[in-house]
Amino acid sequence: MSTNPIQIRRRTPLPVMAYAVYLYFSGLSLRRAARSLRLIVSRSHVSIWRWVQRLGPILGSIGADPREVRRIFIDETMVDLGGTPAWIWVAFEPDLHAMLDFHVSWRGNSIDAYLFIRRLVRRYGRVPIYTDGAGWYADACRWAGAEHVVYDRHLRNLMERMVQYVKEGTEAFDDPFPVGGRRPSSRRTFERMHNWLSAFMFMHNFVFENGDLGRPPLGWREEGMPRWLNGLRPILSLG
Repeated sequence: MSTNPIQIRRRTPLPVMAYAVYLYFSGLSLRRAARSLRLIVSRSHVSIWRWVQRLGPILGSIGADPREVRRIFIDETMVDLGGTPAWIWVAFEPDLHAMLDFHVSWRGNSIDAYLFIRRLVRRYGRVPIYTDGAGWYADACRWAGAEHVVYDRHLRNLMERMVQYVKEGTEAFDDPFPVGGRRPSSRRTFERMHNWLSAFMFMHNFVFENGDLGRPPLGWREEGMPRWLNGLRPILSLG
């Protein structure tokens, strides 16, 4: 019985799907990625969008080793989803240069901050949480039982650059397939954004070279990596 969690309904091989997603997150539009893929197989830009949605949750579940996480930086930014303001909360490990997690909400408040921090504590333990000092973080960290530290100007600039990097990436999310409509605040909207961000996070952590490190932030490790991902290592240039 196969242990591959991705069930492919069409005849497109998984490595081809992964390569198309790689092309898209490399900076190509969906249509340009589809044209580049024609040397291998003819698929539409809509297919590539669906592959991002299908692969995203699986790739996003692969992250940093909790034993290597010493501190967590959190910041949030407002984005536009189908004409409706939404918040993206980002968790970053500065020593690893790795994205740890994200949270999407329609509001920026203590409850959403707490839900995000509680999930981080459960996954990475009670490591210090660094923020810019926004009011909701003090309450959220206290409720989650986490140490709260307000970072200095230098560290704030580092985190703001990371959040801007994520925000610029999400600007492409709503272009080809708008998520708005009669009910822009639907659960489906969050699901699509979550899937997209999951794939984006994996590409940042494991595939694309970090300018400061000269390599992707997180390297391949034999322990804890799903076996089915082995077949994608040459496609995605994984360590």
